[in-house]
Amino acid sequence: TFGSDVSYPPQEFYPDGCPKTADGFDLDIAKAIAARMGLKYAVSDTKFNDIIPALNTKKFDALVSAMTISDDRKKVVHFVSYFSAGESFVLLSSSSKSPQQLKDLCGIKVAVEKGTQEETDVIAANTNGDCAKNPIDFKSTDFDKDTQSLEALRKGTADVHFTDSPVADYELLKNTGFKISNKAILSTAPEGIATRPDDSAMFSAIDTAFKAMKADGTYKTLLTKWKLEAGDIDKAS
Repeated sequence: TFGSDVSYPPQEFYPDGCPKTADGFDLDIAKAIAARMGLKYAVSDTKFNDIIPALNTKKFDALVSAMTISDDRKKVVHFVSYFSAGESFVLLSSSSKSPQQLKDLCGIKVAVEKGTQEETDVIAANTNGDCAKNPIDFKSTDFDKDTQSLEALRKGTADVHFTDSPVADYELLKNTGFKISNKAILSTAPEGIATRPDDSAMFSAIDTAFKAMKADGTYKTLLTKWKLEAGDIDKAS
């Protein structure tokens, strides 16, 4: 069983909102890993901000949820790197704003999902970064799911939706009325499948299965299926 915040297309989401058909690149990766381990696959939909505590209290066996590998997270879980993603600014097409860097968000209303790397970056900018004197106006506590922060942008209660670059690209692919303002993707970093630090057997099995997927071409096939070739972890290494 993999934990995942199933609100982050194209990596994990419910097509047409149907809760019985969770789909996405991450979940295809998880299914392939389970198959190579000779196990049945299942997913446990969990709020992103709660997902590491849920893993470490054994509510599932591993997590795959577009999770950026950070030093703080490495202190509490072990990661198998499987993808690389950056960060993008999504705006309404009609917006006159055009932020290119994090410092361009100072004083602007920004929607970010609770617990994400984007939230961490905004807090850092406000605390001791470029926006300390003119803070970014954000309310991540309102957004347990990334889709909620996009809806805030759609409704006009936020000026910018700050999210992972693959998610931003997918939002533009599936919706009209949005644009990505930053010409250069910010903060490209690896994402990881996480296991409990005390479960070395699970980590080893997942790591071995993922390496086999790369060796036999399954990984490349899934990247192509979801149009995520830019996130190939081997190219980012």
